[in-house]
Amino acid sequence: MQVPAAAAVAAPQRAARNAGGPPNIVFILADQMTPFMTRPYGQRAAITPHLDRLAAGGSLFENAYCNSPLCVPSRTSMFTGRRPAQVGAYDNASEFEARRPTLMHYLRRAGYRTVVAGKCHFIGPDQLHGFDERLTPCIFPSGFSMLPDWRLGPVYNKGTSVQSLLRALGPSRWNRQLAFDQMVFDRSLECLRRHALKPAGQPLFLNVSFTHPHDPFTTTQPFLDLYRDADIPLPKDHGDIRRLSPTYEWFVIHHGLDKEKIAPERVREARRNYLGMISWVDDKVGRILDEMERLGLARNSIVVFASDHGEMMGEHGQWSKRLMLEWSSRVPLLVSGPGIPAGKRVAPPVSLVDLFPTFAEIARSKVETPLDGRSLLPLLDGRQDGRDREVVGEYLGEGPIEPVRMLRSGHHKYIAVNSHPAQLFDLAKDPEETVNLSGRPEYAAVERTLRARAERDWDGNALKKAVLESQRERAIIRSMREHGAAPAWAYSASNAGPFQF
Repeated sequence: MQVPAAAAVAAPQRAARNAGGPPNIVFILADQMTPFMTRPYGQRAAITPHLDRLAAGGSLFENAYCNSPLCVPSRTSMFTGRRPAQVGAYDNASEFEARRPTLMHYLRRAGYRTVVAGKCHFIGPDQLHGFDERLTPCIFPSGFSMLPDWRLGPVYNKGTSVQSLLRALGPSRWNRQLAFDQMVFDRSLECLRRHALKPAGQPLFLNVSFTHPHDPFTTTQPFLDLYRDADIPLPKDHGDIRRLSPTYEWFVIHHGLDKEKIAPERVREARRNYLGMISWVDDKVGRILDEMERLGLARNSIVVFASDHGEMMGEHGQWSKRLMLEWSSRVPLLVSGPGIPAGKRVAPPVSLVDLFPTFAEIARSKVETPLDGRSLLPLLDGRQDGRDREVVGEYLGEGPIEPVRMLRSGHHKYIAVNSHPAQLFDLAKDPEETVNLSGRPEYAAVERTLRARAERDWDGNALKKAVLESQRERAIIRSMREHGAAPAWAYSASNAGPFQF
């Protein structure tokens, strides 16, 4: 399809933005950052002046979602512009197939230089997927080591349990995650400086991909001290989550929440550490913005900030991600730069698959690949009001043992779990998702409509069969590590230091 040139808010702004050709795009991606713990999204305890700065100088999407609340499926979906099941992105051991055209391929065709620093979490032998250059290795493995097995039923996963997640609370002088993200930050600044020295012409797409604030929750003393006297709110007690659906028992088991009751003091300390990690990211965002200003790049650059998924942070008694509830599936999404309205808040639901067509429109790239998302620019410049926007999310990874699909349309959210009763929430009346309205007569018409849409291109039984077969095949390949060397797919970088796998 032909992607139209971006329409700007006003002619002078458009002229300024395009004066030197298509703008640079700096895409800053956090890992496991729920928007509800940032000040632009209403968290008063949060100290995020530079996210505030992006929101004030640009536009904030109030209802942005990931398309799968897990790292690999979310990122594969985002970069291909397709829903996870469409590209076989089931879990954190799903191969990102080299045959899939990505956003980066299209940006390169449009003349961009495409560069990434930080976490990619690409699984399989292709470790570029259209990037011209990777400035760092990845902090996560590139093979099938994180492969789940649905045949085992609900299982406890020590590595992703609440026991592991909370193991390192408190100040850290230095750790592997801090070292990695510091390297990501340093390499990103070096990239911007190199680009500023080049003659005007080729635009840059730079993906700055941090692992903060992914667990374990710990950061350095100065960032913890920001919250020394902060009034950090505890999650509200909404009762046992299993009253919403018995399928939440799977998450309770998987995350080890049936093994211990977490004291309120520990919950508050976890939130304090998490906020400290968010402020660490915020600090780096501010320094990147300052460097772009100093180098003269800001006047022709679009900056986008997002996260790959959220974090439950004790809401509904849950931790980590994987759930389709708001704290896990919602993400921050801020867009700023020439031609982007300042201080605008966009209410219609959008998702990460919308970034592919958005960046393609900014780059004036002709996209020939089917996409599941739609450009965000018409919501920013007033061409569309977004009333027909909907979000589809899928979860096919560890924890549950059945395919899960989520549909957000208007202020309603519908969650379908294969072979189990549905969940329906009215987020306008019940933003904390405390009442499952499925089956209630007064919501019968809404539920029929949402169920029909959710099931229109969704066969849960067939998808479960495909997921199980994929797990079986990948388990055979993973077993090669027991019979000699396993496939070596990790990306190598000469300046990577200790981060080689």
